Amino acid sequence: MRVALLSSKDAVTRRYAAEAVRTVRERFPETSLSADLGSPAPDALVVLGDDRFLLRALRRVGSQTAVLTVGHGFLAEVPPEQTAWAVEALLEGRHWIEERLRLEVRMDGRRLPPALNEAALSTSRGAGFLRYTLEVDGEKVWQDSGDGVIVCTPTGSTGYGLSAGGPVVMENAEDIVVVPVCSSTGKRPLVLPARSVVAITEIESRLGRDLVLDGQERIRVRSKGFTIQASADPARFVRFGKARYLQVFGKLTARQRAADLPARAAPSVRFLYRLLEDEGAMTEKRLISESRMPERTVRNALSYLVRAGLARRDPSLRDARETVFTLRR
Repeated sequence: MRVALLSSKDAVTRRYAAEAVRTVRERFPETSLSADLGSPAPDALVVLGDDRFLLRALRRVGSQTAVLTVGHGFLAEVPPEQTAWAVEALLEGRHWIEERLRLEVRMDGRRLPPALNEAALSTSRGAGFLRYTLEVDGEKVWQDSGDGVIVCTPTGSTGYGLSAGGPVVMENAEDIVVVPVCSSTGKRPLVLPARSVVAITEIESRLGRDLVLDGQERIRVRSKGFTIQASADPARFVRFGKARYLQVFGKLTARQRAADLPARAAPSVRFLYRLLEDEGAMTEKRLISESRMPERTVRNALSYLVRAGLARRDPSLRDARETVFTLRR
């Protein structure tokens, strides 16, 4: 078996990665082990890091490679301290493979890398509306204006889509979810069969138009639209034990308990809380960039978190002109 191992750069993660390498070298010397995704493609990829690191790695992986996710995020199969055990179980064949739907976006005649979570359309700069038309399988569904629109997979339904008011969809479902962001006409989320072809057309905005894939890759939309459909290249994840299709609710419940946000808190407040929880201290500028929400929405949400005593505002040690926001524990 050919195995590749990628880890983020923090010291703790690298230590667990080194333990996994020793396990392979000592117990499975016949296994081909590498630290890159060069040709030929590995049979399995072990990724140690947070969800953002995993999503970056997945953009470079085809469906011929099974991915073992290690970390503490929503996408992790095992925590870092179980890395060596998980690699051993993988190489001994004590695992099964779960396929997850990914999205394929076509724009200007080219196919973009598949997205595991979502494709989100927004303005290039904050504090501005955009207009667009939604079509499904060639049929016009609605025209809307607002802060944007998100098309997400069942896996991504618990991320940006949920924060924007979308539903939680079972991870093994074969669906595509369309979530309008702050719709000015009251449009509601739409759940579609995975075989659907979604077209976002007639896009207009004075502040530019960006399509963001999995929160990682930002692409300027220069044409009038693009199409999204289920990719023929699904993600394949290594799983241990019996199928646990309801585990996402346990993670959501744990996160909600940790947040302890008031029921009246807006989706934008919940999203920024989760972002600060995942990433740690962040400046307002970075929060605007990472959340892809309008500046006014981010500032209002941050003001709410500070007033509610859920976050604090501190001067940046690097630049006194900047403010850093941190959750209160």
